Amino acid sequence: MLSHASFAGQPSPFLTRNESPFALIFGLPLASSAQLLNANQSRWISSVNISNTINEQSKNNESLFVDIETLNVNFLYDYGFKENWMLRVQLPYVSNSGGFLDSAIDGYHQALGLPEDVRPFFAQDQIDINVTQNNTTTFSLNSPQSSVGDVSFQVAWQAQQSTQSALSYWLSLKLPTGDARKLTGSGGTDIAAWAAGNYLLTGTQWLYGQTGLLFMSDGDVLKNSQKNWALFGNAGIKFQPWDALELKTQLDFHSAFYDSDIEFLGDVIQLTFGGSYLVSKKHKIDFAIVEDIKNGASPDVNFNISWWVSY
Repeated sequence: MLSHASFAGQPSPFLTRNESPFALIFGLPLASSAQLLNANQSRWISSVNISNTINEQSKNNESLFVDIETLNVNFLYDYGFKENWMLRVQLPYVSNSGGFLDSAIDGYHQALGLPEDVRPFFAQDQIDINVTQNNTTTFSLNSPQSSVGDVSFQVAWQAQQSTQSALSYWLSLKLPTGDARKLTGSGGTDIAAWAAGNYLLTGTQWLYGQTGLLFMSDGDVLKNSQKNWALFGNAGIKFQPWDALELKTQLDFHSAFYDSDIEFLGDVIQLTFGGSYLVSKKHKIDFAIVEDIKNGASPDVNFNISWWVSY
């Protein structure tokens, strides 16, 4: 059973990724821990991401308009089925709608002096997606849609572990259980492989990160421009000022999933910052905010709350 000291030791990354509706459908894995569970240990994680985007772009023969709020709820079950081996099952539920956060996000950007781009020029809390390529509409969505997303199964191997560092290797299979017409799935099967590591800097500071390769089989969304391969990774630092509180900053990136000149369909760099509160020996809660560092390439803002329960 995981102890309070274990929760407060080696870092667990924020369970975030690019929540763009055109990226969420692929098998890009959530940020992963380098330290795995011991044999016969298990945990449940409920992770909620709410992302909000208003984006209008055009270049060459392509144009894109996205006004959407996406609720992405992931239910994860981790189980150490053998010494140094762990299984993860990830079941997502995705809801695309006009949402309710436009006004609050406008105020948030104004308060921090962040760019608002086209936000002031469009009605609030509406859903509208339209992509045109070579004068042909290749994707359109203008009504709320929700369903189970694409389920994934992951296996991880603990290659190295000590009190000062850890290294694990991961393999993921994502299945097309969502609905491409609703932007809750890609319609394809994806495979990802990556390595996750961490390193103790001082008694309260850790570095962590991961890097990997994603293969995306041909899907049903923007078929003519979808790529089959992408690189991804993240890097972060954890600082623990008190036993029950962790503060973390995390940088995530991935290469483009589409062959397009539109920035919203291109390479992504985003910054996550927030903290974790260790409620008890078995419970931990993450709170995080994700901002697009490469402006116009990912959602304007994403809010993450994750609840970890160990057994």
